[in-house]
Amino acid sequence: MQHENNIISDLLIVGNGITSQFLSLALLKSLGNNIKINVINRDITENYTEEYVRALSISLSTVNICKALGIWDKVKQYCYPVERIDVSNPSQSGPKKGYLQFDNRINDQLASYIINERKLRDIVAEELSQFNNFTIFNEDIKDISIDQNQAKLFVKNKKFIAKLLIAADGRKSIVRDILGIKAISWDYKQTALSCVVNHSKSNTKTAIEMFLDTGPFAILPLDEKTSSIIWSADNDIMNEIKNLNSESLIEELNKRFDNSKGKILKIDNIGYFNLYFSITRKIIDHRLALVGDSAHVVHPLAGQGINIGLRDVAQISEIIVDSIKYGLDFGSINILEEYQRSRMGDIISSALIYDGINKLYSNNIKPLEPLKSFAIRFVDKIPLVKKNLVEEASGIKENSPKLVKGIPLNL
Repeated sequence: MQHENNIISDLLIVGNGITSQFLSLALLKSLGNNIKINVINRDITENYTEEYVRALSISLSTVNICKALGIWDKVKQYCYPVERIDVSNPSQSGPKKGYLQFDNRINDQLASYIINERKLRDIVAEELSQFNNFTIFNEDIKDISIDQNQAKLFVKNKKFIAKLLIAADGRKSIVRDILGIKAISWDYKQTALSCVVNHSKSNTKTAIEMFLDTGPFAILPLDEKTSSIIWSADNDIMNEIKNLNSESLIEELNKRFDNSKGKILKIDNIGYFNLYFSITRKIIDHRLALVGDSAHVVHPLAGQGINIGLRDVAQISEIIVDSIKYGLDFGSINILEEYQRSRMGDIISSALIYDGINKLYSNNIKPLEPLKSFAIRFVDKIPLVKKNLVEEASGIKENSPKLVKGIPLNL
């Protein structure tokens, strides 16, 4: 029998996506050498090439997190500002179809930006490379054992031991599966097409959400004449779309594309992913916490998944830093309960709002057509409601954690 190596750290994170990266950076920048972090990454090779582009919509809460971590100046140069959001329901013919326009500002600050995910990850990874108490291991997880004092994760010939295990390994979380953590979930029976297009006219710093009969169709500005499209539709429709060649796909998208941006000339980075709703029944257990898509998966129509996940990061990192400051055991259930109490309200309300919007607009039920357009027109006529919606999407509330307010954890 081969010798089993014990690898000990304070914190063990499974997954090396954006939420994991931000969590590690928040803790290391606040605690320095007072914490040792090991990351288990199951994906040995990256799932995108150097040229791959996946657009992320980052809200003001995420901008403030970047500011608090001292990386906003680096991130901002790769961001495309969103000054306006247009929402419409063009599926209904006639003059009463719904149209809504938001001024995307809160107290003279832009409430969101669009960025290439790869650029954001590279910036955070470069920051993390400066710390020698942070290590990434590419391993396949065999088992997990948790008791009152520590979490143990088993891989081939190694055993990782830590005070706290963080599951940040996405919507198909192996940590959640091994530990049998149940979730409330349902399949939307929808597939989302994600792609990047070059178009003939310039962007006007406007994000567009159109509620078509087939489902939400979002256009996010990435550059002067480059946009990201996310189109959600029933699986049957998308199965037909998948079989189109590039030329036919461009023709199909141009039927729905916004005229103010001209015509689509080129398409790249085409991807498809199935959509479903999921919220775990609990986001903590003994020596365990879940963050990001491991804990909740929301419909992408508002592009808020990453922002909700980073608000998880802001909360759990503040709890860990405060616990260490006062000599408390940050992996104990009593400490972790504060994380669950603080986050579940935001998680549930956000997920249900986006789920409700998707269900209302992603159908062909004729009696609902007047309601669809009325809801948009009603909001458009009341400036205070529009302002409140922008503020809600920003993710910033009075009781938000420090990072979400742009305050470093060591202050």
